[in-house]
Amino acid sequence: MDKPNILIVEDDSMLCTVFEMFLEELGYVHSGTYKSGEEALEHLLNNRPDLILMDIHLDGSIDGIETAKIVLEKYNIPIIYISGDSDVSTVNRAVLSNTYGFMTKPVYKNSLSLNIEFAITKHQLPS
Repeated sequence: MDKPNILIVEDDSMLCTVFEMFLEELGYVHSGTYKSGEEALEHLLNNRPDLILMDIHLDGSIDGIETAKIVLEKYNIPIIYISGDSDVSTVNRAVLSNTYGFMTKPVYKNSLSLNIEFAITKHQLPS
């Protein structure tokens, strides 16, 4: 089976570089990096990644949780949230949006790989 194609939606350029490096080292296909929910949604008009790594606080007018709701409704693509924000209300908003994972920053390569594999497998299970 081919390695999953993964989209990164993150507004911190240093973290984007780290995530891109991790994906490459882990053998995943990187389908692009965007700083806002609007840019990510535009990308999805013509591209379908297997999974999205989504920051919660993004550039633009919609946050990662709102972006994820749109993605799940329109495209049914699994999303792993990655955030430096672990307060209860944020986590609850993310969990209620049918997330496939939630990781707090800093993100480590091994835990990223484990979360990606878990999310892909969970998404493929019959509902």
